[in-house]
Amino acid sequence: MRWLMAAAALAGANGAQAQERATLIHGARVFEGTGKPAKIADVLIEGGKVSRVGKKLRVPEGTQVIDATGLTLIPGLHDLHIHTRREAFTEAASLHRFYLPYLRAGVTSVNEFSVSTEMMPGIRALQADTPHLTLAVRLGVPDGHGTESQFTNAITLQVTTPAEAHAAMAKALPYKPDMVKVFNDGWRYGDPNRPDRPSMDEPTLAAIVADAHKAGIKVMTHTVTLEGAKIAARAGVDSVAHGVGDALVDDELIGLMRKHHMAYVATLATYEPLETRMLAPEELAMLTPEQRERETARLAKGEAIAPYDSKRWQIMRENIRRLKAAGIRIGVGTDTGIEGVYPGFGALREMRILNELGFTPAEAIEAGSRVSADIMGRRKTEGTIRKGMRADLVLTGGAPDLTFRDLYSVKRVWVAGREVSLD
Repeated sequence: MRWLMAAAALAGANGAQAQERATLIHGARVFEGTGKPAKIADVLIEGGKVSRVGKKLRVPEGTQVIDATGLTLIPGLHDLHIHTRREAFTEAASLHRFYLPYLRAGVTSVNEFSVSTEMMPGIRALQADTPHLTLAVRLGVPDGHGTESQFTNAITLQVTTPAEAHAAMAKALPYKPDMVKVFNDGWRYGDPNRPDRPSMDEPTLAAIVADAHKAGIKVMTHTVTLEGAKIAARAGVDSVAHGVGDALVDDELIGLMRKHHMAYVATLATYEPLETRMLAPEELAMLTPEQRERETARLAKGEAIAPYDSKRWQIMRENIRRLKAAGIRIGVGTDTGIEGVYPGFGALREMRILNELGFTPAEAIEAGSRVSADIMGRRKTEGTIRKGMRADLVLTGGAPDLTFRDLYSVKRVWVAGREVSLD
């Protein structure tokens, strides 16, 4: 380590430029996210990417050297399903403030579902420390889910036929959306006081998928029923969000998911009954004083879980077990923005629930990194710590791949090789 520090000090007049060019994370337990156990190694970052992983690496003159002895380096995490308030997109300072909790949780990539195509150029022009933002165009049907408020109705393109779908996609694609979100969900949970809404049919959904795939972007559906998930799979959708809550998944759905390579993003953090949710000390430490007060007040009420919510929660958890056993890819998404699902906190809560449902800590981290990147079609560029991969990295205390609660001990975060401030 002393030799490395001395070598880095030889930068001379060009030192500042060299430090921007290369960073060496020295002596960490490196959990690559590839299925292999962690190992002590050095990681060299150059040009926003991981350039080498190993020991006794030769480093460019002026390299910044970070002593990570006793710490663990993991790939940056994803949240494949979030919603952010409109005021976040007004200026760079607001953008940074709203997304900072994700960075503090080690989340370096998010899928943002509360924007319109017209908003995208302005958001991309803002320069701020944020996770990588995947901005999605929204499509649904008139009076369907996803159009309930004045704002969501305005930002959601609404179609009812394949011809309308092709026309809407032709309108949206020039804005270069990063992905497509479709609301293929009209079921109102069997509540007689909430009649079902219209939902998108398979031909219309398939038309959207065809145009999206031709443009090289992925499609995720908001789907909460077994039949809806089958429609999504047959239409060629890449991933289903929220998951099946009305029935246990069956062999037909599993076969369709395998055939069409469809993944599952359950957003369990949204459906977990809040009436009895107990947060660990490390989770409470992530929250603001107002959020902690809200959690305490909720438990103090002692309210019972509604019978259907309890049944759905049992179904959703069992479906995770079945899909994991079937080898279906399960990623991490949260629907952050819904009550009780807080930025950053939600992703770790989602992974914690996966851990409780049979994922090892290492598998939970991989669900949030490598598997989620693969679901987005980015397995060759992000999600693992390997040569040539984008340097989205998180340095934690302890060994989170062995003890899940250590994942809450985030020390430093890099997004595309640039360390971001967590203050």
